[in-house]
Amino acid sequence: MTDIAFPNTHNLAKIITDKRKNYQELTNEILAMWKQNATQMIPIVISSTGVIPRSLPQGLKRLNLHTNTYIKMQTSVILGTSSIVRNFLNYE
Repeated sequence: MTDIAFPNTHNLAKIITDKRKNYQELTNEILAMWKQNATQMIPIVISSTGVIPRSLPQGLKRLNLHTNTYIKMQTSVILGTSSIVRNFLNYE
């Protein structure tokens, strides 16, 4: 299971904890429905300024993604944030 969020830099750890709590019930439901022994919940969290938690590269590796994928993700987030700021500053 993957959850993606773009919080402010100062609350990355809180967002990861919140995401894990929010999806625990769904994780239990998947275990029962599919008769699995275990599931993994991998939160993908990047701040709106591109800051990542230390756990992100390991999470990407668990998903069989290239460990440098986070660099492209950071670029995308920074460009998105820049676009939002640019639109706000040009608002008339």
